[in-house]
Amino acid sequence: MILPILNVKDVDASLAFYQKLGFKVDMAMPGPDGVNTFAFVSMAGTIIGLNRGEVSQPVTAVEFMVYIDDAEDLDEHCARVKARGIALASEIKTQYWGDRTYTVHDPDGYIITLTKTVHQTDMDHVAAVMRGDVKPE
Repeated sequence: MILPILNVKDVDASLAFYQKLGFKVDMAMPGPDGVNTFAFVSMAGTIIGLNRGEVSQPVTAVEFMVYIDDAEDLDEHCARVKARGIALASEIKTQYWGDRTYTVHDPDGYIITLTKTVHQTDMDHVAAVMRGDVKPE
């Protein structure tokens, strides 16, 4: 298992954001100043740590793909997220590799792609798209 720990400027702002995405707060710890300095959030087996610290800009070198619960509908999830005031960085769509996705940026600029596999795709087809031999569907 990989457990990412994200440096964030404001743990409480990050907690509010991730809760709007559907994550639950597993634990939050205040620092000596009484302000939360560390927390864990989770959703459908994904756990992310939030650590108050320096945030290097840009933080776009890594994209986090978070698979939602199998019982949940991604389109409904996306509609709830938008209704909670979170702007989409990319609209919901079905990708050529078989996942349906949409992307948001968290308050510190981390790229979070919410996803659900909707069909299995032949890996030869995926490779052909990546080589540019075939256009994505």
